[in-house]
Amino acid sequence: MQELPDPGQEQEEAEFRDLVTLRRYRDLSEAIIARGVIESAGIFCFLKDENLARLDWQMSNMIGGIRLQVGSADVEAAEAILAQPIPDSIDFDLEFEAQPDFQQPHCPRCNSTDISYERSSRKGALAFLYLFSLPVLRGGPSWTCNHCDLHWVDDDDSDSTPNES
Repeated sequence: MQELPDPGQEQEEAEFRDLVTLRRYRDLSEAIIARGVIESAGIFCFLKDENLARLDWQMSNMIGGIRLQVGSADVEAAEAILAQPIPDSIDFDLEFEAQPDFQQPHCPRCNSTDISYERSSRKGALAFLYLFSLPVLRGGPSWTCNHCDLHWVDDDDSDSTPNES
């Protein structure tokens, strides 16, 4: 049985926050990264419908995506943080291990950093999975520019060969 609080003790009251939807994400991984970036700046944020997307990722599109919410007083600061450009390189200062600096990959046509690494026949494999409930092996790895829709394969020698699509 749960004990009733002593009437002489001061009770903590629940804090209600006025949350505003800042962005919507289809993929849980993108939403978690955005939440981590905002939380690292000391701003409280919340992913609405995160658990539903974890249970059934296909429901994410049906419910309008995973919503990143922040307090109404923190909207401008959170927007400014998420609007920061992607750095071209990241310097690693590790004393115990020699690590080369990270160079942000970019599109060879438009120089955009809004690119994704995927297998070349992802759409066909997903369609086959939905229609027949059987996974299909996809083609070789490739890069896709989300800005100009260029597809290319990055060789080990860092040479990029664009494939027009």
